[in-house]
Amino acid sequence: MFDLSQPSALLPDDLELPLGFGSPQVGTGPYRITKSDESELVLERFDRYYLGVPQIPRVVIRSFDTVRTAWTSLLRGQVDMVTNVPPDAVEFISNDDVRIVSFERRYQYLVAFNSRKPPLNSPIVRRALNMAIDREALVRKVFQGHAQPSTGPLWPKNWAYNKAIASYRFDPGLAVSLLQSAGLNADTKSARPDVRLRFTCLVAENFNVDERVALEVQKQLYDVGVDMRFEVVPIKQFDSRVREGQFEAILIAMISGPSVGRSYFFWRSARHANGLNVFGYENPQAERLFDVLRTSTNNVAIQSAFGRLQQTLLDDPPALFLAWDERSRAIRREFEVQQDIGGPVDPIYTIWRWKPVPAPRQFAVAR
Repeated sequence: MFDLSQPSALLPDDLELPLGFGSPQVGTGPYRITKSDESELVLERFDRYYLGVPQIPRVVIRSFDTVRTAWTSLLRGQVDMVTNVPPDAVEFISNDDVRIVSFERRYQYLVAFNSRKPPLNSPIVRRALNMAIDREALVRKVFQGHAQPSTGPLWPKNWAYNKAIASYRFDPGLAVSLLQSAGLNADTKSARPDVRLRFTCLVAENFNVDERVALEVQKQLYDVGVDMRFEVVPIKQFDSRVREGQFEAILIAMISGPSVGRSYFFWRSARHANGLNVFGYENPQAERLFDVLRTSTNNVAIQSAFGRLQQTLLDDPPALFLAWDERSRAIRREFEVQQDIGGPVDPIYTIWRWKPVPAPRQFAVAR
């Protein structure tokens, strides 16, 4: 029972997401953590789980330095699932012993900007960068067609999403004009560093798909007179730099659906809310519309506010939005994977329903 001071349509999201980095989390799932260190994370089943006793009694999660090492361990039977198979490796990894389960994610790749630092604090500059990207080419070259173009932070399959609102189109000429109107040199012919817009983008080390996305975005931005340089750092350093705001831009796969609550946490005012907006994005109109969506219980009002928020975030984009991707898990066929009737979902969510074949044993995951 919850006693609220005002209606909150985003309460389920509030309960699921932490209020900030490092906040404690309370679990209610089928497994509980019994060990957590740099070598592995061990989960033991919770026999009183309200949906039933998990069939697999123990799950061990281990990290590998490279994807190739994880694949080798999978093929040798040393681990039972690799959680992230790049799109160009799906056919290679599938065989009589290993199945591939692909599903649509509610995450999108984007370049998030530090909106406190010029010239990336300019909505015109951020809008120009969004128009400089050929997302269809990105999806084709990097994701092998296993992704959908993205032009904003709101989940396009949300019931309130207004498909009639025109999104960004690939228009490098207009991108150059916008950059010039913002007082920036966008010389597409000169390689001289003093006449081109430059910024540095943090990229996490040993994330194969991230690196390929970054290279393609770098190439496309170069064509409109923008130099995006990389700073590749270990994931722990990446995380701490983001928390502390020590970046100009970052490449990240960010959860953005299915509800507006995900976008609310990342993009509403950092000055007025204790959320996850480490990027400094501030837009009074977006803030007002986020509040309408949080407090309204009227479907007509929600749909109206959602559409106006879409337009606001197109006019003043907080990031360079790229693609909603698919994810593929590679799983040994010694386990009978359970899927929902509605279609493929992340098999990690259904591990507790899997049935080992022929008998229960320890379950190891490589990530």
